[in-house]
Amino acid sequence: MSKCHWVRYFLVSVSLLILLFLEGCANSNDKQLKLVKQKCGVCHPVELVFNKKRDIDEWNMVIHGMKVRGLKLTEKEENEIVGYLTKNYGK
Repeated sequence: MSKCHWVRYFLVSVSLLILLFLEGCANSNDKQLKLVKQKCGVCHPVELVFNKKRDIDEWNMVIHGMKVRGLKLTEKEENEIVGYLTKNYGK
């Protein structure tokens, strides 16, 4: 195989890996958004959640307040929600 073929093969391989990585990130983000809608949308319009940007400590306080009011979350769900909100609606 010539040097050009190897370079082309390498570039195609790297491109495919990047696409697979991005697809995985998108799926993870979609799952987290669905979780936010499922858990936060029970008591109020989910758009209310997205109205204000907050840092991680503020999002944790908001989630704590919702849990005090009856929100049921596993630790994993809480971490996913806070992570999603901080990443997408953080200061």
